[in-house]
Amino acid sequence: MTRSLKALLAAGLLGLVVLALQACAPDSRTAVISPVPLTLATAPPTNTPRPVPLLSQATAVTPVPEKTKVPCPEMVDGTVPLRYDITAALDWTSRTVTARQTVTFVNETGQTLQELVFNVDGNQTPGEFEFIGAKTSDGRPLDHAVLEENHLTIPLPERLHAHCGVALTLEYTVTLPTMSGTAQPSGYRAYSARQLNLGLWMPLLASYSGGRGWVVPTPYTVGEQDALLAADFSLDLSVSNAPSGLQLAAPGIVTPVSTSAWHVDLAQAREITLSLSDQFQSLSTITESGISVELYYYPVPGTTLDAPHHALQTAAQAVEVYSRIFSPYPRERIVVVEGDFPDGMEFTGLVFVSEAWFRTWTGEPNDWLTIITAHEISHQWWYALVGNDQASYPYLDEALATYSELFFFENTYPELVDWWWQARIYDYGPGGFVDSQVYDYYSVREYINAVYLRGALLLDKIREEIGDEAFMGWLHTYLDTMEGDLATPADFWGALPEASYVTAAPVRGMYMKQPDVLSLRVEVP
Repeated sequence: MTRSLKALLAAGLLGLVVLALQACAPDSRTAVISPVPLTLATAPPTNTPRPVPLLSQATAVTPVPEKTKVPCPEMVDGTVPLRYDITAALDWTSRTVTARQTVTFVNETGQTLQELVFNVDGNQTPGEFEFIGAKTSDGRPLDHAVLEENHLTIPLPERLHAHCGVALTLEYTVTLPTMSGTAQPSGYRAYSARQLNLGLWMPLLASYSGGRGWVVPTPYTVGEQDALLAADFSLDLSVSNAPSGLQLAAPGIVTPVSTSAWHVDLAQAREITLSLSDQFQSLSTITESGISVELYYYPVPGTTLDAPHHALQTAAQAVEVYSRIFSPYPRERIVVVEGDFPDGMEFTGLVFVSEAWFRTWTGEPNDWLTIITAHEISHQWWYALVGNDQASYPYLDEALATYSELFFFENTYPELVDWWWQARIYDYGPGGFVDSQVYDYYSVREYINAVYLRGALLLDKIREEIGDEAFMGWLHTYLDTMEGDLATPADFWGALPEASYVTAAPVRGMYMKQPDVLSLRVEVP
């Protein structure tokens, strides 16, 4: 929260918007686990048509011709392509966030833009998201902004040329719903009796494809549907009517301002996610490579088993294993939160692991608490570090995250590898195409069987065919090439040497509906 927020609130207003537009001429450059769900999705009536978009929906794009060269002021040194500066005031009693969000964006799409489009996940639920407005830096209101379904379109008063920047500020409120038990698919953006979670709560700039325009995912009840750009975040959060002992679980660099206010900085993240509770207990440890691992949890009454320590140990071991075999974990901290909703969920620098896995832990490592924690930690590489269109190509993060569980067991509990294959994969009768979209399924179980479980089988078969050295070299090349970006299947398979790609062709034919991936012409998100 900025230091002037109290004055702004006293005036009954968070403040109006700021927009700095810079016109420029074109130049020569061109530009969770969902482990075993506790409940399955219910199939709609048979007369309901199945949604089968080939890709996440994209808004139409009309290229704007460049007519006049206008001098473009140089961007200041250190300017990142995308940055969010947010001031947010949370009323604990009403569970409502009032926010002012400045977005700084450098246009590296290769196109001249006349509008910006934001994904707004919260607007899918009536009454959850309210857009107040936006204005330019000279006070001009952007009255023609349109909020519909899960996206917000803001026309720009001047064209935004390639390689030039724009900064605009949005005002909005978010009123969180309650977590409705196991049927709540988005408990990461809701509250329970002891926890309030803010995940995917703010408008996030959509990714842009030269051939498709702004990529806006079609909302769906199976899987995730986001294609999130990496950005820097700076957040000032204050809580009014805060209960005594309120704690904030947040990624990045967290600076307490008071007992109910914090400043958070998070660099190169897909989003910024928070969890607050006055009942949190916490544990922490430092890994061998110096990474701080922090766990926020709730005691399990009536048990002598120490699930929190096991979860913390598993998270720390997973960070070390993945840092060693993939690439070093790029942050100083990682936060694990016991979530009051099913399964688990990955975010940048923070992951949720369901309270059910803490509550039902058996005291042994061959248990879902181990699997889910290792899976969610791996998403720091296969989501946070290398992103993807999660609706159209979910296997690019979920198959890799599931197979990463095997790496964890091979390096930590090798005696449990056979158990993992049986309990995690074979017991569920994997079936379906690995390269399915989330829209191909009504059932969460069938989706997981295809994308997660057969995805792990696909990767293991390729590993057998080309050998460990070539397989790990493939993953390293993919990470090195696509770090910080959004990857497509062509990027993933293109990181495999040509000879290995040919060798793996029969395996792809067994598991994929479009096995010759590199012959496809897929637009980059």
